[in-house]
Amino acid sequence: MEIGSAVNQALIGMQRSQSEMTSSAQQIVQSGTVPATESASSLQIVEPLINIEAQQQVFDSNARVLEAADENVGRLIDTMA
Repeated sequence: MEIGSAVNQALIGMQRSQSEMTSSAQQIVQSGTVPATESASSLQIVEPLINIEAQQQVFDSNARVLEAADENVGRLIDTMA
């Protein structure tokens, strides 16, 4: 895999994770505005919270890929200099 491709894929993954986290946060907010029973309201909040946590891990993984690609570019520049 080329470094440029790794960078692009990492950035795309980070953007998707951010979008998913925003969507889950909106679901949590909406669940607080709709009258419901206490147990139904709790269930409506749990799934988006789990999704936020999962997406945070995906985001962090993509950030590590981006960091590794950046380090490789730095090494290549140092080697060529």
